[in-house]
Amino acid sequence: MKRQKLLVALMALCCMGMSATPAYAAKYSKAESREVRRFQRNYRALSKTRYTRDDIYTVEPNFSIPFSAGELDPDYISASMDYVNYYRSLVGLPREANYDNDNRNAQIGAVALAAVSAKQNLNVHGLLGYFRPNFMSEDSWDTAEISTLGNVNFLESNKGTTAGEVVTDLLRDKNNLSGFGNVGHRSLILSTRATRMGIGAAYGEINNTLYSVENGIFSDDILRTPVKDEVLYPAKKVFPYELATGKTPWSYSTTKSITGRPKVYITDLTKNKKKRYAARDILNFGKAFYGDGYSTTITYQPGKIKLVNTHKYKVEIGKHCTYTFRFFREKGKLK
Repeated sequence: MKRQKLLVALMALCCMGMSATPAYAAKYSKAESREVRRFQRNYRALSKTRYTRDDIYTVEPNFSIPFSAGELDPDYISASMDYVNYYRSLVGLPREANYDNDNRNAQIGAVALAAVSAKQNLNVHGLLGYFRPNFMSEDSWDTAEISTLGNVNFLESNKGTTAGEVVTDLLRDKNNLSGFGNVGHRSLILSTRATRMGIGAAYGEINNTLYSVENGIFSDDILRTPVKDEVLYPAKKVFPYELATGKTPWSYSTTKSITGRPKVYITDLTKNKKKRYAARDILNFGKAFYGDGYSTTITYQPGKIKLVNTHKYKVEIGKHCTYTFRFFREKGKLK
């Protein structure tokens, strides 16, 4: 009899302990699991090859007469586009094409930046304030001015880089020279008008900076009808945890015109469905990214809410948009 009472008491204590320490185990739905597996599989297939000054070219640039922009390793170009299109797939956008002529023009732009040892400021776009080197023709310089209106990235590293690191840095846009919260590079990668992109990259002639150019601004694309009415970052349904944490700004880009700064709230539906956290650093960039297909882009920081892998979140952007998504690790493998 005493033994039975002791067993009952132990069971009661176990139940009390379980209720006192709630567990928030996130479970993916079948649809979410399929999407996560697909994205993880596609991410694993992306190239992780690291390139240095010694192996990024098949033909090195010639910074003298006769001038030559050289040629990038084709694998670097294809890897760059694979990352661009992987990120576009995360938000439901179609793939972009890649043509040799666009790559040549982007390469001329990257080599021009390398030739003038361009500084890390906004003047790199269009090579404003820089003078044409005497070994470059006027036609080449004109091409460089146009192609550098697209995305430009700077990287200083003795260890080289992967194509993915360059594209990812531009996508996350947490260090935009135009100011914190500006996601102009992301808007070009996730453009709802763009159909193609050219890739260029060159190390500085007298420095160890890798100048990268993603030229995706073309007159025939700017006039196209956007293929989507809105693009969300993080995207609906599921989204990589690695791409939305740290100082990465979140964004809502839409073809709708929105004035002012709407209040933004984020809720962890896995942990507490009732507690809303206010986002901070909310900015409205209006038509700044109109050429990429957006009439308004709102950016913000998640604020004090804790971001946890596998958790599901609800985002409320004023009266304009409410949606949910769940985090996953793109470097993981969902069983």
